[in-house]
Amino acid sequence: MVQALLALIAAVLCWVDVSWALHRGLFPYLDEISTQNTVVFRSCAQLANFFPTTYYADRPTGWVFLKLMGDWFGFDYRRQVACLIAIHFANCGLAFWLFRRLGVSIPVAIAGVGLFGSLWTTAQTATYLGEAFDPICLFFLLGCVLAMLAEREILSAILFLAALRSKEFAIVTPFLLTVLVALRVPRVGLGLALLRRLWLHYLILIVFGLRYVFLYRAYKADLAPDNLYRMDVHVSTVLRSLAYYTGLVFGKEESWQRIPLVLLGVVLVVILGWAILRRRAGIAFGLTAYVMTALPVLLMPHIRAAYWIYAPQVFLILALGLMAEEGLAFVPKRMRWISAVGLAVGCLGWCAAFRNDGYFRDRVSWITDVRRISARTARDVNAGFPRMGPGTHVYVSHVPDATPWLFVAGPCSYLRIVNREESITCVLDAPRATYEKDAGPKYLVDYREDGSVTLQ
Repeated sequence: MVQALLALIAAVLCWVDVSWALHRGLFPYLDEISTQNTVVFRSCAQLANFFPTTYYADRPTGWVFLKLMGDWFGFDYRRQVACLIAIHFANCGLAFWLFRRLGVSIPVAIAGVGLFGSLWTTAQTATYLGEAFDPICLFFLLGCVLAMLAEREILSAILFLAALRSKEFAIVTPFLLTVLVALRVPRVGLGLALLRRLWLHYLILIVFGLRYVFLYRAYKADLAPDNLYRMDVHVSTVLRSLAYYTGLVFGKEESWQRIPLVLLGVVLVVILGWAILRRRAGIAFGLTAYVMTALPVLLMPHIRAAYWIYAPQVFLILALGLMAEEGLAFVPKRMRWISAVGLAVGCLGWCAAFRNDGYFRDRVSWITDVRRISARTARDVNAGFPRMGPGTHVYVSHVPDATPWLFVAGPCSYLRIVNREESITCVLDAPRATYEKDAGPKYLVDYREDGSVTLQ
């Protein structure tokens, strides 16, 4: 009865964390528009390439998902995001299963899932179609780990491949599984056991890794010096980014500034070393997975986003849950379950308080406001704009304090989609003289702060 009540509270917290995205009157914005522009002019067969064709953002599983959502629901954001939220809740279920398989007690596992489902990093990612790749990748990654724990190695390898083709950070999976398996099997015959269970995973890693190395040459050659996605391979960069994202998971953007970088690194190394020496497979796996799945973004100090920590934070919560179990082991056996329940209640209470904090509410309010502004723009475009032909130039004029959200992505992705014409281009804030000199098909759009637009 107590565990059922804890599970109900956790489920409610998880639902409240994302249910605001299902309100009426909301509309896609930013990357949600530009990603639709990427897939709308291509078929699923064209998107579902087996081998990577580009170094960055070659994610056919996610692209096909977005293609299907666009084909089925158009710009009906509620129905599209409902599908993404369903994947997120599947991730919550798989996370609970993984926690239990690795030794987390039921109350603490419930609290861990409630924590994962109550964070702002989760709320933002699970409701943003432009980052659908992360929830989809985590779904396959958790399934891959669970299949390995069930000794279904072929299924695990297939799910690893699906995760890898959902987002690139999953390429580290064989290393994570090596840590997990190596600390769970006897030391005698360890090498043969790893070879027998992980050879297919490493074969996939080698084949796709070589492909990425080949593609990286062209990617690096075209990478501008001021590109925000350029990597800085340095320990200090990793620690600084790790502090930022760890603070962001459990607090706010500025929380990381209170985390001593050297201390953070020492604590991680000490706990990981202790877990390996004491053969605490779950803790070692959780910490390793947290750092390694986040490693690509940890190396990018010039751009950071809450979406990117959605998957890694699950493994951090797993490690924390197992460390809590280590502490509970010192409690007298007759009091251990009560202590676990008390810990779970405290954790879920913190989740409820965090959800009601002004930080969370302010961000939800900002996003819903932008989505409603985008919806207003879309209504005006659909009602008042003529059909635009090939090569049309659209000049968007707006006051300095107004951001033309629906025209920023791409720019002009929305107009390309609704007109089914890839050659339409938009120019933001161009001088009137530039518009007047344009001899081609053109329109001048007046954009106002409330999102309303008119053709001049």
